[in-house]
Amino acid sequence: MKLPLLLALLLALPAQAAWIQARGSAAILNGDEAYAREQAIRDALRQALLDSGASVSSLQRLENGSITQDRFQIRSGGEIRQYRLLREEVRDNRLFITLRADIRAEQQLCPTQRYAKDLTLVRLHLRYPDQASYGALDDLSPTLSRRLFEKLAGNSQAVVARRWLDENLRLDPLYLRQGDGRDGEELKALSLRTDSQYLVLGSIDDISVEPQGNRFTSWYEDPLRHFRMQLYLFDGINGTLISRKEYQGAALWSFGKQERVGTTDSRFWASGYGQEVDHLLGRAAQDLAGELACVQVTARVVASNERGPHINLGRRNGIKLGDQFRIQHRADFVDSNGDVRALRNPAAGLFDVVQVFDDGAILSSQNRYEPFNVQIGDLAILE
Repeated sequence: MKLPLLLALLLALPAQAAWIQARGSAAILNGDEAYAREQAIRDALRQALLDSGASVSSLQRLENGSITQDRFQIRSGGEIRQYRLLREEVRDNRLFITLRADIRAEQQLCPTQRYAKDLTLVRLHLRYPDQASYGALDDLSPTLSRRLFEKLAGNSQAVVARRWLDENLRLDPLYLRQGDGRDGEELKALSLRTDSQYLVLGSIDDISVEPQGNRFTSWYEDPLRHFRMQLYLFDGINGTLISRKEYQGAALWSFGKQERVGTTDSRFWASGYGQEVDHLLGRAAQDLAGELACVQVTARVVASNERGPHINLGRRNGIKLGDQFRIQHRADFVDSNGDVRALRNPAAGLFDVVQVFDDGAILSSQNRYEPFNVQIGDLAILE
């Protein structure tokens, strides 16, 4: 049986070949186990790739456990040779697959891969609150936001999840992407406030319920409940949008029509719908980590004295003694339209890391550059 799959590869660890065991799952909709099996295998292969240092990037085709289109090599990343199914089980209208994949990982894709990028998550915006009345999911927004933050924090090798803001901000990501300059300035201010270069904002756009069966049977059949979420990743230093991704799924809602469930109840997360939502949150956390894996490492200068500039990235980010940075002086200006334009003037010479803390480090100039010339708000770019 042919099995076309979306597979992806972004990074790989030093050259090695290994069989990696992984587990994937997918909701069974309308009794279609074949489609759920395909999605679960894709999910498991994706997880196997992640375990070998990979993430989403490209399309490939698998047939009978073998790559049939171009060898699975992307940007000198690596390849999947074949996979073997080990176990399959169905629970709560969800199909679980366990497999082993033969993965050959090649050399590291980018030098910044080993540095964790700092990030703050803002509480997700619930687009249509009325949809939350079914099942009493009024607490969905803060609960999902915290759960996503915890998944990001669990990936400490790629991301330093500094904060999650449980606040109602004026910033709506749906309009932020339209490029309003004032919103860009608010993002920059939020980045400074949270001491994080990267900001994640998002919205929960659909949690509607769709009756199943016909008018005679729908009263006793479990309805289908949808879930759709959009996440926006911003660079808070310049206030620009890096990426936008949508995550959507659906599963049967197994609770009574009048039952008040809420999202803090363990029954919600054990249900087929809760598992689907949790699965999508995990996918989103992995995607965000992958998105930031190869970005330039940029620190802010938060203090400067006779010891040298003090930056806001440290041991938790992977900064170590001897790392070298180049200082860029802040020289922003206001253009003729009243918009703030970013401008950076590079300083001469390099700065070495001479002392490291958990969330900061001290730099020293290699060429006797006066530390007093470095100002708070300047940037330090890792060489």
